[in-house]
Amino acid sequence: MNRLTKCIAIALPLFACAITADAQSFQLGIRYEAEFSALMNSNDAGAGPALNYASHFTYLNFGIGGMYNINKNMGVAIDFLLSREGQNFTGNFANGQFNSATYAQVVSDQAYLNNLVVAGNYAAKAELNFIKIPVMFSLTTDNTAPIFLSFKVGPQINSIYNVAQEVNHTDEGYPNTNITPIELYKTVTLDGVAEIGLGFNLSAHWVLSTQLRFDYGFEDVENKDVMVSYNNGPSQRFYSSDRQSTNNATAGLLVGLDFKL
Repeated sequence: MNRLTKCIAIALPLFACAITADAQSFQLGIRYEAEFSALMNSNDAGAGPALNYASHFTYLNFGIGGMYNINKNMGVAIDFLLSREGQNFTGNFANGQFNSATYAQVVSDQAYLNNLVVAGNYAAKAELNFIKIPVMFSLTTDNTAPIFLSFKVGPQINSIYNVAQEVNHTDEGYPNTNITPIELYKTVTLDGVAEIGLGFNLSAHWVLSTQLRFDYGFEDVENKDVMVSYNNGPSQRFYSSDRQSTNNATAGLLVGLDFKL
């Protein structure tokens, strides 16, 4: 049983318990977040002019979530989110030299395989699309008050379903090889997530929430074991053996609107 299956096996009984519990203690709603994200790697951070972090990747995630309020101050929350995140890069190959343990090697490989001329400045992007399932313990001040403080923390399962890698603003693949961009990343990884913010009881049944949300990947998101064959040649490691762990991280403002039964 993989991690995603395990998480669903945990999440569904919690939802079932919430649904069959006291109707006044269960709420269900939508989630929408503007977020900043990054792929944190020590090789890339020290790569120099051949590979610079241009800016953190900015996008949106959205989905649904549920909350079972055990009492006025504690609860269990589960969200199902679609999240697009990753990292932007710029760089310069003018001197023809770069560290093969950095993402510059990925850019160089894609340029070569797609017959692109990247002799000077370039822009690149690694875009990862996840299904994220956070399971969080919630602490609040009196959640029946008009305005209340809330804090949530817990583990999160990330399941990747699509990857796009850009060179100079165009999605590129790996022609004449046996791999695609999504195979360069692990299917499922584990994160930690924390949220802190305010809840607003708009009425007896509607709750608006605004949360500062942070998550961080505890595992290397890249599949360092992936092997590649160029032009039907012998298989070899795609990533350099010197490349360090790449950890995904996001920070953003999450807004939720729930209907409370």
